[in-house]
Amino acid sequence: MNRFGARIFGLTLFVFLVLAVAVQPAMAQPDQAKHIFHRLIPAGDTCASCHKAIYDQWKASPHATNGVECTVCHGETTAPDFAGTPGLSTCDNCHGDQVAQLKSDPFMKGKTCVSCHQAHIFVEHKKAAPAPK
Repeated sequence: MNRFGARIFGLTLFVFLVLAVAVQPAMAQPDQAKHIFHRLIPAGDTCASCHKAIYDQWKASPHATNGVECTVCHGETTAPDFAGTPGLSTCDNCHGDQVAQLKSDPFMKGKTCVSCHQAHIFVEHKKAAPAPK
């Protein structure tokens, strides 16, 4: 019985590893597909043509108010380094103080701006009034 259990365990482990390897490319595929699709945007179309809801959210944000277009954060759609989800270094270009604060906080290790702030729906930070004494 002990030998039978070991064989079942080994077989189960093998199946799990095969499935894990098979799923990995499938998980990466949607991100790659987005990049291929974005390279084929027809002339005259914009981000809003396909991403209307996200564009409307962005339009109401401080980024839109300050003229920060989609390509500032995501890059040119035809570029090989187009970022569906921009990295922290992108935020650092304009928000250096906030990124430095985020990087220095041990609690925030491994997090980015969008870990707490939704990418296209956010409001400006307001400094809290000092606590009454």
